[in-house]
Amino acid sequence: MTKPLGYYCALTPGDGTYLDWLQDTYGSCLEGINRIEKLHFLKAITENLIAAEIATQGQYLLSESAQTIQKLQEDLYQYTPIGDHLGLAEALVNQLKYQR
Repeated sequence: MTKPLGYYCALTPGDGTYLDWLQDTYGSCLEGINRIEKLHFLKAITENLIAAEIATQGQYLLSESAQTIQKLQEDLYQYTPIGDHLGLAEALVNQLKYQR
């Protein structure tokens, strides 16, 4: 069972924010968005987070990490079963939330 959006985000129902609209439109657990739409939405969120990190840390961070990123992606495709991808994503999200 998933938790409602307000559990994860600063959401105040009725406040007119994007999160409020998202919940009103697609449900408190985003049940109105299908699996492929959720994956694309997650991709967009990740791209925004990468852009924000580069903006604050500098473009050098991306070029400095390019080899590591490429190796991780290649290994992910080659060695990680698709059934473990969401678990890996969840682990990374939790680590990012609490990383300083």
